Amino acid sequence: MTEIRLHPDQTIGTIKPIHGVNNGPVTYGSLVDVSDYYAAAAVPLVRLHDPNWPHPREVDIHIVFPDFDKDPADPASYDFSQTDEYLRTVVATGARVVYRLGESIEHTATKYFVHPPKDYEKWARICIGIIRHYNQGWANGFYYNIEYWEIWNEPDYSVRMWSGTHEQYYRLYETASLAIKRFDPSLKVGGPAVANPNSDFVPEFLEHCRSRQLPLDFFSWHTYTGDPLKIARNARHIRSLLDRYGYGKTESHLNEWNYMTGDFATIWNKGNEFIRKQVFDRQKSHEGAAFVAQVLSFLQDLPVDQANYYDGQPTALFCGLFDYHGVPQKTYHAVQAFEHLRQHGSRIGCEITGESEGLSCLAARDADGRVAALISNFDGSERLVDLKWDAAQPDAAKMQADLIDEHRQWEPVPAQSLLSGDGRLRLPPYSVLYLRVDR
Repeated sequence: MTEIRLHPDQTIGTIKPIHGVNNGPVTYGSLVDVSDYYAAAAVPLVRLHDPNWPHPREVDIHIVFPDFDKDPADPASYDFSQTDEYLRTVVATGARVVYRLGESIEHTATKYFVHPPKDYEKWARICIGIIRHYNQGWANGFYYNIEYWEIWNEPDYSVRMWSGTHEQYYRLYETASLAIKRFDPSLKVGGPAVANPNSDFVPEFLEHCRSRQLPLDFFSWHTYTGDPLKIARNARHIRSLLDRYGYGKTESHLNEWNYMTGDFATIWNKGNEFIRKQVFDRQKSHEGAAFVAQVLSFLQDLPVDQANYYDGQPTALFCGLFDYHGVPQKTYHAVQAFEHLRQHGSRIGCEITGESEGLSCLAARDADGRVAALISNFDGSERLVDLKWDAAQPDAAKMQADLIDEHRQWEPVPAQSLLSGDGRLRLPPYSVLYLRVDR
């Protein structure tokens, strides 16, 4: 029999605010704005890549610096207008920013901007101009104190993101990272936002960094999967490689992740439109919500320092948090439940024994002794579990429950309705339970 045991008096630290997202709260030219929902979930960190996907490309180098032949030292060479407006909406939510320096993905037959710069040193000086504008007020700019600066995205993926060789990217990273650290050593510079954490690209890149003694304040990587345990395996793999190559203090950033049951190699092919719809509908559904709650729980004990779900902007495809009208989906409410739990302050012990596959539990206690638990059943079957306490077993009448499942968005339900005749807790298929107890 499966048992979930809570240890209300066992404090094991705090809950990591690991529920960052990619991209800001506005899309379609700010016509749709979900800023209030970002604030309600206290989204801690927003990474900027492919904003308003697939266009416009508000943070891309060619938008900010449209004529590469101009002088990076001259404020007149830059056009910050679109980027200023976009970043304003992100910063207004209270989130911190990861600024990806580079270009957005290009699915078109002709590639326009994902090529290696013709002058790496000049490209780095353009990056410095962007940093000065957003952190030091240069060129009628701002003082946003953006800490994380990421050099490019997925150079290992395909010609859609980087048309050059791996070695050309290594040289671009070398040039830009050294320039940024010379400009301001307090900034955190990193990359390369790898699409495949298990490819040969990763040790090759780390070997280049080690041999040249390059700065690498954070290493970013991506995983789209239908298996939460794959994220766990990749997190440990990346950490072990960073340690092996002498980057033991480098932060590990899982800065693109989502519930993906389709095959990236074929999902976009003609004739697969119904498969695409099914994949992205599942991403936003109770299945996706259970996946999200489980990953956010697992990340607490994994060697990951920051994470960004892909993505938060209200669009029809990859965004699993909202639809293109801006309506919050079940996955959003899983993130919101996580933040409600995090606000309790102290993480407490919670362990699962027995048939634990597909289950997760994360629990916390506030200063007044109130306990809450976020329980996910990432399984297509109903599960019965024994919910046990180290302290005195609370009366069901003192329990409050909110449930996400096939039929509920995030709705309060009587705790007694979730208890079977023998007192066991009943978890519907693919469900998220947010349980609160006033001790």
